[in-house]
Amino acid sequence: EAMKDPATVRRLNKLVVQYKKKALTEYDRTQRLKAQYQVFQLYYGTVNQFRPLIAKWVYTQLKPRVGVLDFSMGWGGRLLAAMSMGIPYIGIDANTKLEASYRNMIEMYEPTANVKLHFQPSEQVKFSRFQYDLVFTSPPYFMIEEYEKMPPYKDKQDFLETFFIPVVKSAWDNLIPGGHMALNMPAEMYEAIRSLLPAIKAAWELPLSNRHPVNAAKRAALGSEDKERHELIYIWRKPRKIGQVTRKARK
Repeated sequence: EAMKDPATVRRLNKLVVQYKKKALTEYDRTQRLKAQYQVFQLYYGTVNQFRPLIAKWVYTQLKPRVGVLDFSMGWGGRLLAAMSMGIPYIGIDANTKLEASYRNMIEMYEPTANVKLHFQPSEQVKFSRFQYDLVFTSPPYFMIEEYEKMPPYKDKQDFLETFFIPVVKSAWDNLIPGGHMALNMPAEMYEAIRSLLPAIKAAWELPLSNRHPVNAAKRAALGSEDKERHELIYIWRKPRKIGQVTRKARK
């Protein structure tokens, strides 16, 4: 219905040019509709976020008590879940434009929640300042997901060496012994840090929902009808004592 409103279409076209950095004349009709739908989702519809209900399930399984460190906050799903369960939350994100929305969300849902927010690149933050027994986040998928104010990494290797590896290592080093780290990421990113950490405790499979509106309405999964695709949350548990072996398991 929104696409029948000329004013909405004009606004979407303006946003397409602003964020896609291309003139409308460079798109054919199908490409233009796709670009319009992408910015429509961002401003008026759903976004690709980590669902609060799944975050609550993760918290129930891993039972954080001291605090959750989320070094790639994104759209706030993990924060909402933490607030709903009374779990202290430390969130970090490079997108300073999100700050006002986050503050409004906290004020609306739980003004007294134990929440600390830091709007700067995670690689610039000293995690030793914080107390937390769970690291839980869904970091950007290499250069596939690019967010506003995200530092301009040159390529995958620069992304790994500048951001991902040092941030994960620092988050792990400052994690309270006995705590967990849970990272929702593709296998390629797991392999990049695998040798730096103990063996995983588990790798939880979650259905990968299709964001396309037609398939979503049909409740269809990504890929073929007879093969459901999944994404993984890799789980590590930090030993309570030096030299303690972390058991390797898989769910």
